[in-house]
Amino acid sequence: MTRRDPPDDRDTLVDAKKTRLGVGGTKGKADPELVGQVVGGYLVAELLGSGAMGAVYRGSHIDTNRVVALKVLHPHLLDETSVVERFRREARVAARLGHPHIGGVIELVQAADGRYVIVLEYVEGEPLSAIMTMPLPPERVTLLASQLLRGLEHAHASGLVHRDLKPDNVLVEWRNGRDHARIVDFGIAIVREGSEESLERLTATGQMVGTPLYMSPEQARGEFIDHRADLYSLGVMVYEMISGVLPFEGRPLDILAASLKRDPPAIAQRVPGLIVEPLLELFCRKLMARDLTRRFTSARHALDVLKLMETDPEAALPALGVMDVEKALRVVSLPPPPTKR
Repeated sequence: MTRRDPPDDRDTLVDAKKTRLGVGGTKGKADPELVGQVVGGYLVAELLGSGAMGAVYRGSHIDTNRVVALKVLHPHLLDETSVVERFRREARVAARLGHPHIGGVIELVQAADGRYVIVLEYVEGEPLSAIMTMPLPPERVTLLASQLLRGLEHAHASGLVHRDLKPDNVLVEWRNGRDHARIVDFGIAIVREGSEESLERLTATGQMVGTPLYMSPEQARGEFIDHRADLYSLGVMVYEMISGVLPFEGRPLDILAASLKRDPPAIAQRVPGLIVEPLLELFCRKLMARDLTRRFTSARHALDVLKLMETDPEAALPALGVMDVEKALRVVSLPPPPTKR
């Protein structure tokens, strides 16, 4: 059983393989000449990674010495008006956010050649995808899920839907003896608020954008989406954190097709013999319900239920949509009963 396929076709519109600070690997054509230059008041120190659309460098402010990350479009994309505008829009969208569990944008500056550069907080951490190499302990899953839900609650309250939430777009630092997760890369986020609704037109109506492995059914069908699409993506991530595998096997588009047709299988089917916390599995299944009306109504709703699972597990069952407890326990992964002698 393979954990996931190679990343070559994981994304549709956005960068393929993303890791630290939202961009990783060596895809694309990074500009080595930027290293050593001063861009918008920042000295470019080193290339951190490059993706299909841009590169990320480590730099520092020439006056304050503050270490930052500098996200720059590849030179060959400067003539692509829609790409440049989407890049500028990412800075405008992310600049609206200020939360401990979201990677922050400091400002938007321009290089000497006219290229826009997004100045980001420098995050010392690793992508969640690098951590999920095996099933994580329930308490660690709960901690990470609660932090990501808090970040999503803030973004959604600001009228933003991320649309590409996935392990590669979550950076995890080690702070005060525990994990500290931050959501990054709002490059294809949409605005569901007031006059800025027009920003969504930068992506054609009905066009599928995002990462198939973590995409909600309604997003895959090109339908109208709201904040609950992000909750679905988080549900897939929680499933993967619990089990070490994705809900379905196959190549990305095969997995996407499967998610449109059927509910995720019980983890006991995907990983025979693995014992998981039943309530946590029910929680992720509610997050990734195919019918969005059966998901949690909001990130806050999910957070409240997650807390209830810790303080009063029995009371949490109805909140997880469980009316028939015996039937629910047959769906989620439970160890087999002891053999009678």
